[in-house]
Amino acid sequence: MLTFIRCIRSDFYKFRHTSMLWIHALIPLTAAILFIAYYSMSSWKAEAKISGYLEVMGVAFPLMLGLITGKAAEQEGQAGSFQTMLCGVKSREAAYASKLVVLLLLGILSIIIAIGVFAVGFQTIPAMMYVKAGGLLIAGNIFLYILHLFVSLRYGRGTSIGIGMVESLISALALTGLGDGKWYYIPCAWSARLCDNLVFTWLNPSTTFGYEEIHKCLIVATLATVAAFILSLFWFKSWEGRKSYE
Repeated sequence: MLTFIRCIRSDFYKFRHTSMLWIHALIPLTAAILFIAYYSMSSWKAEAKISGYLEVMGVAFPLMLGLITGKAAEQEGQAGSFQTMLCGVKSREAAYASKLVVLLLLGILSIIIAIGVFAVGFQTIPAMMYVKAGGLLIAGNIFLYILHLFVSLRYGRGTSIGIGMVESLISALALTGLGDGKWYYIPCAWSARLCDNLVFTWLNPSTTFGYEEIHKCLIVATLATVAAFILSLFWFKSWEGRKSYE
């Protein structure tokens, strides 16, 4: 545990001297302000506004994850072909898990800023709805953090960004009828569809359909995320790094 805590402190220190913190703070802040400004002049209904904002967040997340995890892996690659991460501590599992946890914490910070600022400027819906939306956005993206960290380390930043672009496109398509009945098994669609169903439950409190959809997805997401984390730990334990970074 002490090794894990030291790794987390080390990763935060590494990111403190890069643009990572600014990226996680300024992008969600700017997005929230722009949406608030646009909605102040828009004639859309309140439910369409909140649904649209949350859907855009969910769709954009895979691409942003590709960029962020790619940048984090690139930093390690430039620091001695990942040898600092692989050999700098006694436990490889701790080094990998700390990198993942720090990225998740930064992602949570971004979600808090994006949701919090928007909630202040758009108070039409109950505050608890924003809290639930933030929780679903986090829960729906943990699997993608694991996937993109693996891809970024193993194949490079470009591959991670490319996959993120495809995932964002799939996520947008999954919001249409194409995703009905299938989106639970499409990780990149989880956060957008979860938020979509959350808004549905707010608009239709007498029906259980939205809650059932959310519950079904969270079960699949939990099982897939746990399995992905365990498999990625085993992979990283035997990984020897890459000779060059692309």
